[in-house]
Amino acid sequence: MPDSMIVFLCDQLRADFLPAYGCRAFSTPNLDRLAARGVVFDRAITQSTVCAPARASMMTGRYVSDHQVWTNDVPFRPGMETIAQRLNRLGYATGAFGKLHHFPADDPKGFRFARQMEEGRLGEREPYLQWLRQRRPEARRVFNFENRRFLYTEEEYYEHWIASEAIGFIERQAEARQPFLAWISFQGPHTPLDPPAATARACDASLLPPVVRRSAVDEARDPSVVRHRRALVPPMSGETILANRVAYAEMIVEIDRQIGRVIDRLESLGLFDSTLIVFSADHGDLLGDFGLNAKGPFPYQAQMGIPMIVANHPALKPGSRSQALAGNIDIAGTLLDAAGDERPLGQSRSLIDLAQAEPRHPRAVNFCEFCDSVKTAEDERFRLCYYPFEGATELFDLQADPKQLVNLSGQPHYAAEEARLLARLVDLAALAKGVRVEAHDFTFEQQNALRALHPGYREDFPVAYPLNARERQSLLKAGLDANYNEFCKTKPIQAKYRTPYWEEPPEAQ
Repeated sequence: MPDSMIVFLCDQLRADFLPAYGCRAFSTPNLDRLAARGVVFDRAITQSTVCAPARASMMTGRYVSDHQVWTNDVPFRPGMETIAQRLNRLGYATGAFGKLHHFPADDPKGFRFARQMEEGRLGEREPYLQWLRQRRPEARRVFNFENRRFLYTEEEYYEHWIASEAIGFIERQAEARQPFLAWISFQGPHTPLDPPAATARACDASLLPPVVRRSAVDEARDPSVVRHRRALVPPMSGETILANRVAYAEMIVEIDRQIGRVIDRLESLGLFDSTLIVFSADHGDLLGDFGLNAKGPFPYQAQMGIPMIVANHPALKPGSRSQALAGNIDIAGTLLDAAGDERPLGQSRSLIDLAQAEPRHPRAVNFCEFCDSVKTAEDERFRLCYYPFEGATELFDLQADPKQLVNLSGQPHYAAEEARLLARLVDLAALAKGVRVEAHDFTFEQQNALRALHPGYREDFPVAYPLNARERQSLLKAGLDANYNEFCKTKPIQAKYRTPYWEEPPEAQ
């Protein structure tokens, strides 16, 4: 089993811009190496197309409506356990490097060592800015928004600094023979699209993914939120979109180089083979698709689809691909699985398990949320987006229409699929607020359906347990706590009482 773990994250990286997902415009030899040593997930999506909510899902293993970080610069719901806190208790050294993007900005969410870079949210306390000014006293800011090029050398580039800080942490843990989690979170390829000069001409622009557009007539039928956001995007020429995409690609090339530096150091320390590595992103980037840029309340794969690679685990077939429904919510569950901790963390599942031919906890439906502007549920074939209050829906057949050009919502032939996925969004709302049900109403059918959405629900939700006088006396005779009428206690506690009200499906016992 892996001794240590590394999570590499990018900000705003869409999967189809990676060679591992079919892009041939540039090379990423280090990411390709990870893919050759593990599993590439083709159906991974983000749990939110906003940075902070997606990252909170990674940290807590919970959906956005549960952890309640609904947009950037919003605090976690009180009481949220993070993956770093859990691994601290398991004896791991935990270190975070780069962009965590939580609130408040200097809260490392349980990581015992952190060197953060938070897009200016730390002001003059930004460690990278302090480091850069030691070398460039004239530096006034971190990013260059003017001309798609970093102002200084590659060795002074922020991604290089993030990798160097992580390497130092790894070296210290290696010397102490201490298992570790290194959370290495790069800034790019998020705007301002300022790659270092060292990556110039690394990309063949003619081989980049083409821009996806629909007709003006079709776009006029979009939900109001989508139309409004499109109207807010300044018109961009084809040349501007292409230049942005080239700079975006060059930033990916640079990130791959920095991942290579970390891998090389792991190898020289003799740690590479025994270190589980996860590579992913918080969300993608539209980059001009559908007349939109960056991210927002949209259903499109360019911003919802994320890369997900898991490498260096004996249960994974090297060089394989998985069609399992996966998400960045599953990073926490994967780390706990690798650490041998079977206790759930929120609704997170293990990607190691999902990659198996017969996983213990298969996922039938995946979810993504953008505030309360749009809620998305998808299964192995269909993606449904519901726009609350407006009541608009979009339904796409991802197999027949992977570019999502045709909205099937409202067509009678697909009414059953639409209703089924809408029902799953109602289930998500109940799941996220915390399931509340009296035990005698919690039927086998309900338990089995809830387990499919949340395998660890028994550790997570209270269930009301009403007692009558006879049952109260029975508890007293048995020496058990009888002050239990209509109180919400966790299911493991309730299971000890074993009155006729509490039954579980035979396969769950």
